[in-house]
Amino acid sequence: MASPPDAHDNAVHGAVSGQLVQARDIHGGVTINVPSPPPAPVPLSDVSLDLPRLATAVRGRDELLDTLGAAMAVGAPVPHILTGPGGFGKTTVAAALAERARADGWTVFWVRPGNVAASMLEAAVEAGGSRAEAEQVRPTRRQAARWVWRHLDQAPRPWLLVIDNADRPEELDPENRPGDQLGWMRASPGGFVLVTSRVDDPAQWAPAHVHRIGELGREAATTALTDHAGAVDLPGADELADRLGGVPLAVFLAGRILATHQVLFPDARALLARLDQDVSALDALAAPLVTGGDTERRLLSGVWELSLRLVTEHDVNAAPLLRLLSVLGSEGSPVPLRRLPVSDLADNPFDALDEVAMAHALNALVVHGLVTLTTSLEERALRLHPLVSESVRAGMTDDDLPLLDVAERLLSREFGNDPALERAGYTVLHDLNTRLRPHHPQAALDTLVSVAHAQIRLGQRNAARAILRTALEGARDRLGADHPTTFRARHLLAESRLYQGHIDEAERALRALVADKEAALGSDAPSTLDTRYLVTLAVGRREDWNAVVDESRRLLADRVRVSGDEHPQTLFVKEGLAYALFRTGDADTALREMRAVRAARVRTVGEHHERTRQVDLYLAVIARDMGDHAAARRLCERLLDHWLPKLGPEHQDTVFVREILDGLP
Repeated sequence: MASPPDAHDNAVHGAVSGQLVQARDIHGGVTINVPSPPPAPVPLSDVSLDLPRLATAVRGRDELLDTLGAAMAVGAPVPHILTGPGGFGKTTVAAALAERARADGWTVFWVRPGNVAASMLEAAVEAGGSRAEAEQVRPTRRQAARWVWRHLDQAPRPWLLVIDNADRPEELDPENRPGDQLGWMRASPGGFVLVTSRVDDPAQWAPAHVHRIGELGREAATTALTDHAGAVDLPGADELADRLGGVPLAVFLAGRILATHQVLFPDARALLARLDQDVSALDALAAPLVTGGDTERRLLSGVWELSLRLVTEHDVNAAPLLRLLSVLGSEGSPVPLRRLPVSDLADNPFDALDEVAMAHALNALVVHGLVTLTTSLEERALRLHPLVSESVRAGMTDDDLPLLDVAERLLSREFGNDPALERAGYTVLHDLNTRLRPHHPQAALDTLVSVAHAQIRLGQRNAARAILRTALEGARDRLGADHPTTFRARHLLAESRLYQGHIDEAERALRALVADKEAALGSDAPSTLDTRYLVTLAVGRREDWNAVVDESRRLLADRVRVSGDEHPQTLFVKEGLAYALFRTGDADTALREMRAVRAARVRTVGEHHERTRQVDLYLAVIARDMGDHAAARRLCERLLDHWLPKLGPEHQDTVFVREILDGLP
């Protein structure tokens, strides 16, 4: 059948909006594209805005809570930020503030990390917003943020919004600084905003008000430990709290262990003894007791590992630098920045580290609360909390062996300039070498000898002698009688005896050691020359100054030939010779030579190095004996200013300088 003559162009193509009506017969093809219906909105996530409940009273934070409580007002002009390292109790303080707010009739919204957007939308719904609207704006981040804050601004009841553990500020706004208040963190006329974060970077948060949280004081930590243990009286609680460094998470875990394992640990001292063997036992014992989600933030190892992951996201050199600092600053000792020359940190395990990269890595550690930048003895230094340092070292493996080599190189580079830091650093290096290099005894023995060497410099001679005897026995048995480590232990053992006043015994031991070194190493070996120098000191203790002059001149000729005119050991020989010349009556030559040595020390190691200070001590004695009391007093007062905080009042050098001062008219 033919189509009717007027059946033309009745095919429809493309999208049709509304109804399509065919008045007469349909002829030809009809294609109608109807748009698909919009997808059903994804329902909001099932998030919890409930605040965490506190099991015990909050200790040691009254002043901080009062400050936050006074600031907590509807329409506060800026958000408030609570920063501090992981495990230091930021969440606890925020929860205590939330309890106060709730008791005052405020609504509390508690936002947890990982799902900030969904939690904020839920908060706006609870504040009166439409759930359907929330679902509609959810896919559009900026619109969602505006919608949320519109409802929070107009909420009928005052509210406290806590955004907890905002350790990745980009979760609050991926495009702007959180402080710009264009994302999920904003001040509001409807309530008060508190954010907790490890990121202590005012540039990120400004103009928000930043509060910093630290470790608990001794009394507060002791009381908190007793609370968590569920005890009225806990023998040894103060000692254990000290051992844990007042870190609230560590105190909490220790209390849980004591409350649960009363047979194993009848009091705090029993747990302290276990932790002294291995601090990682705290996590091992507490892990079965930690329940609920996010256990990573509730164990010490998890807290530090999370911090390292966060900081590594910003700088690849930050984590190895932290591990290095955990060795150098092992007992909470400040590590002067001068002990971290970039030239010694350019190789494995660091990645293309230069001055700029070093500054960036250090800033990342400081911002995340893992390291504190401080001033120690008028110089900039870095400090790790002792428990952080110990926990980081507990996690070291064979992969960290190159880092141990770097640490040993840095400790030896300025040896004698920071004896307390060096003693602590070599002590942990010895422990790590023993654990990680069980089949290489030399590494452990070398660092053990270095511990004793630092103790001698600190005046701890009895302790040094005991260690050196152990090291010498081990070196002879495992390395041999002629091994450099064996020779070094013998040298230092004789030196400690010399400083203890056993002059004849020390001189005999030193001369025998010189003979053995000459036979094994050669007469020009630097190690042989080192021991010959110590022989001149022993002769000087006998006050045979002419013999000192003769031996020192022969030694000086050999030392200059082998090591050069301004080598550190050459300068030691020169200052010893100058002092001996003074004692033989040649004061003018002695003073001229001693001043030349000082000038060389300043050129090579600087005005404030310990080797320069030792020359000043010689100059003070010479000035006193020549009757220049003003110069002697000036030098001695300068030495005391330097040595009292570094060596303490009982060190032999400090005592000697005081004796000089007391004897001046």
